[in-house]
Amino acid sequence: MQRLQGEQHFRWRGGDVSRIEGLTDAVFALSLTLLMVSVEVPGSYAEMRQAFFQLPAFLACFAVLVWCWYHHFIYHRRYGLENVPTVFLNAAFLFLVLLYVFPLKFLFTLLLGRFLGLDVGAVPTIESHQWPELMLIYSGGFTGIFLLLAAMYGYAWRRRETFELDELERFVTRSAIQSHLLSASFGVVSLALVLTDPGWAPWAGLVYALMGPLHGLRGYLTGRALERRLAAAGEAGAGAAAGARSDRAGPST
Repeated sequence: MQRLQGEQHFRWRGGDVSRIEGLTDAVFALSLTLLMVSVEVPGSYAEMRQAFFQLPAFLACFAVLVWCWYHHFIYHRRYGLENVPTVFLNAAFLFLVLLYVFPLKFLFTLLLGRFLGLDVGAVPTIESHQWPELMLIYSGGFTGIFLLLAAMYGYAWRRRETFELDELERFVTRSAIQSHLLSASFGVVSLALVLTDPGWAPWAGLVYALMGPLHGLRGYLTGRALERRLAAAGEAGAGAAAGARSDRAGPST
């Protein structure tokens, strides 16, 4: 059953879809709708063609939002929390997701259209002096979202005895906190660059290009550490089983 759920080494404590998860799914559905060019059927072939030209920017924004949704989904499947602190953290998380949608779409459409030369239809306009403010808005939302995810896992970690988390589940929980703090750190660095010198706004955007390599390296190291813990647990289990068999056999004659 754990394999069917998607996690072999973590027992999911969440049951049926809760009211919190239902509200979250509705908010993410609304956010994805806001990314669309139009909710109406195009009135001409030219309008349909322009809508398809914006597909690369939509896919990029879609991937970011699904990434955030997945982290939220895994959290609630693992712990199934529905108390007041969880509701508060979840509400703040959804608030930031909704605020994050338009800066996300604006930035990706601008980058793909102006700097990568892709035909994405109507490219947004921005003055050079407005770039620092855009990066502050984008990085502020990004940082807040992942700090809240880290806070959610931190709350679950404080209740680890209540959940009766085993050693592997505790390792996964600590790893999730570290992963979300790492993601938030990119937003913090981006904010620090812009606040230090507005002329560094382009570098503040390039900071996010390091996320893939650093998260990949961290994921590799975390996987190796998990394998070592699994091997140690297997050896301990084998030793205990051998000791039990020896006790049952009794002294040799």
